[in-house]
Amino acid sequence: MHYKVEPLNKEEVSGYIRHHMELAGAKHHIFTDTAVEAIAALPRGWPHLVNNLATHCLLCGFQMRKERIDEETVRLASIEAGL
Repeated sequence: MHYKVEPLNKEEVSGYIRHHMELAGAKHHIFTDTAVEAIAALPRGWPHLVNNLATHCLLCGFQMRKERIDEETVRLASIEAGL
């Protein structure tokens, strides 16, 4: 059995992140729209890389005591993640 995973577009990345944040118990949007756009663009929509980058963003945001993840946090997290 073979599966072919295609990259997600910006809307799919947004829904993907929102869904996972809801599963984790988030009560509000943690990622800004520009942060989601950056997350979609940097790993070119590949789900595994989107996951890794979003996780790094959450860790960086926590370290910087941010209430919301913005584009600057994504930029710093992408450097840390090597993207």
